[in-house]
Amino acid sequence: MNQFIEAGQATPRGKARIVEQQLNVNKLLTPWYQLAKNRMKVYFRDVAKTGVLKQALDDLKNKVPKDDKAKNNITVSIEAIHKVMEMGFEHILVNGYEVLFPDQKNIEIEGININVNPELVYRYVEDGVVKIGALKFHVSKSKPFGLQQSKSIANILRIYLQEKVVGPGEVVDSTLCWAYDVFGERLVHADDNVMVTAAEAKELCKELAKIYHEI
Repeated sequence: MNQFIEAGQATPRGKARIVEQQLNVNKLLTPWYQLAKNRMKVYFRDVAKTGVLKQALDDLKNKVPKDDKAKNNITVSIEAIHKVMEMGFEHILVNGYEVLFPDQKNIEIEGININVNPELVYRYVEDGVVKIGALKFHVSKSKPFGLQQSKSIANILRIYLQEKVVGPGEVVDSTLCWAYDVFGERLVHADDNVMVTAAEAKELCKELAKIYHEI
C-alpha cells in the first residue's frame, strides 16, 4: 500500500524502481519501528486504554541498543508513540465500536494486487445504521505522506471496505475511513466522491502493469 501511494507521485524511473522492488523483495531490510507499530495497532482496538502505549514506552526505554541503527530505531519509536498519545484518539474515534478481522486484506485493480491491510477495521451503529470504517497509519520520520497521499490512502480504504468487508444491511461511512500519518501529524478521512481516486488508481495500476511487462 505505501509503495503504491509513493508510486502515485514518483517519476517514471521511480515507478520502475518500485516495481522492481516488489518483484525482488530485499529480505535483509531492517523492519523499522516494529515494537511501536505493533503496540499502536493493539491500542487502536480500544483507544480508551492508553496503558498499552505507556508500557511500550517503558519497554523501549529498557532496551539496550547494539549499535547506532538500533539506538535510532528506539529513539524514533519513542517519539512516534508520544505523537500518537498527543493526538487524543479517545476524543476522535467513535465510542463503542466493534473491531473486525476480515480474512481478505487486499484489493485488485487492473491486475495489480494492493495489500491494503488496515491497522483497524471496525463496525459502529449510529441511529440504527450499521456503519463500517477503518484506519491505517503510516510511520516514517524521513518520508511522511503529504495531504494528497493521505487522502488517497483514506479513499482506497473506502474502496477496500466496499469491495471486501461491508455486509448486507451495512454501509461504508467515508468519515470513518481514516488515514493517519504519525510524523506528518495528519489525520484525514475519505472523500465522499471516492470515484475520483478510484479512476486515478486504475490509471496508475495500468501504468505499473505496463512497466512490469517491460522489465
